Amino acid sequence: MLLGTRSVVLATSFVSGQPDSLNTLSAPADTTLRSVSDTLSFYDRYPFIRIVPRNSELAPVTDEEFFNTSARVIFPVNKFVLPKNDSLLRLLSGTIFPRINSDSLRLKKLLFRGAASPEGPLRWNRTLGNNRMNALYRFVRQHISTASADTLSQRDVDVEDYRTLCIMMRQAGDRDYGLVQALCDVYLAKDDLPTLKRRLMQVHQGRLWRRLLRTYYPKLRSARFVMILERPEPSMPLQHIEASGLPYVLPSLPSVRPIPVPTLVHRRELLSVKTNVLLDLAYMPGYNRWCPIPNVAVEYYPLHGHFTFGASFDCPWWQDYEGHKYFQVRNYQLESRYYFRSGDIRRNVPGQGAAFRGFYVQAYAHVGLYGIMFDADNGWMGEGLGGGVGAGYVLPLSRDGHWRLEFQAQAGYFITGYDPFQYENPVNPNYRDHLYYYKWTKKPALFKKRQYRFSWLGPTRVGITLSYDLLYRRVAKKGVSFRSWEIMEASGAYRANEANKANEANKAHEANKPHEAHDSERRVAQ
Repeated sequence: MLLGTRSVVLATSFVSGQPDSLNTLSAPADTTLRSVSDTLSFYDRYPFIRIVPRNSELAPVTDEEFFNTSARVIFPVNKFVLPKNDSLLRLLSGTIFPRINSDSLRLKKLLFRGAASPEGPLRWNRTLGNNRMNALYRFVRQHISTASADTLSQRDVDVEDYRTLCIMMRQAGDRDYGLVQALCDVYLAKDDLPTLKRRLMQVHQGRLWRRLLRTYYPKLRSARFVMILERPEPSMPLQHIEASGLPYVLPSLPSVRPIPVPTLVHRRELLSVKTNVLLDLAYMPGYNRWCPIPNVAVEYYPLHGHFTFGASFDCPWWQDYEGHKYFQVRNYQLESRYYFRSGDIRRNVPGQGAAFRGFYVQAYAHVGLYGIMFDADNGWMGEGLGGGVGAGYVLPLSRDGHWRLEFQAQAGYFITGYDPFQYENPVNPNYRDHLYYYKWTKKPALFKKRQYRFSWLGPTRVGITLSYDLLYRRVAKKGVSFRSWEIMEASGAYRANEANKANEANKAHEANKPHEAHDSERRVAQ
């Protein structure tokens, strides 16, 4: 960043209420004519004021530069009114702004940022950050006599200031900095603040979130600004100023110990759980009522190839004794799908959407048992089996692909052995014992169970299925998890991988040694 003669002093931040000698400095005695060196020495005491050569180009200010040099007003929780008797505000209004108005300096840029800590609702945090920034802007504008201050001001709002949180954690050498930075890198790039907040609250069973709330969040409830001033006369070389013996204040950054930065790694989906929405909303015509069919299905996703494997279970078990209506089914199905789009992990990077999606064809087989009755005279019970083929389409619903909607249809052959039954005795209708009987009027000795047969060739199922990835493969070690990501420590699997590479390189070097010795002997002989 182009800072002119101020480049040696932009190394710390100025915060209201800070027990620093900067807060108690008073302006030098007012004189009619001030030298350039005297003017610079005054402003060098305040890192949030920058003096740059006239008509110079300004490079963008990085987040860390702004954090280290800006003047900050800290607000109480859920407040956006400037605190009364604030030491920074008193210094600005009583000393700094009057000096700026009297010196021959031009305003080049005003940078403002308002922020809120992440623990509140997103909409309210946006309002808080905007109101805090505007409160500080109005205060500065009231004390600056430059007419063009409005057009020279840049005002930004950090809704939930995760960027500054990472800067503070890194400069403090926080043990969880790498983990928080990795999460922020993933979700801030997607502008997905709700998911980032939820992930942070889950780390270490909530202990990390509570520690951030105590240690760092109070400092994020702030409004900050940096003022860039322009000097009309030609710039004095920095070497001349340093040789003049001016009393420069040279703040320094806090010491930062190097922290190994872990990496957030997305896991590959292993198993999804599903439900057929059409069955969940089923209505039986003969039953004359809404009869949801509880159903659940799972699908297993390999790491390579086009095939997946699944199973499903349907289990309605409704009964109405008084109306003699029963709808009781147990259906078990196994299936295999072939997706036209390969789900190979080498082509589908985890975290960038569902690996298996789009059009597919399938083969299935199923068995089941049932007991169905619509009135006192018409009931059937039996067992059956069948098989067939199907086709469908898988549509991802979320950006990460963990939620999906499936459209499917099946057709095949089904055969069942069954027996009809009824309420009360079919042989003697006048005999009432309130029991259910098979519909058999011949001799009892001739009765055999499941002597009736029924077969069907045609459509067997349609579905609109909601799917969610339930289990994921771990990366650093074997096993499965309900979480779709993990933090890879720099000293863990990656270090082992680097060690393996080093061993392979050593083996290759040892294998080449005989050839090198032979070459050296030949050169000696020559």
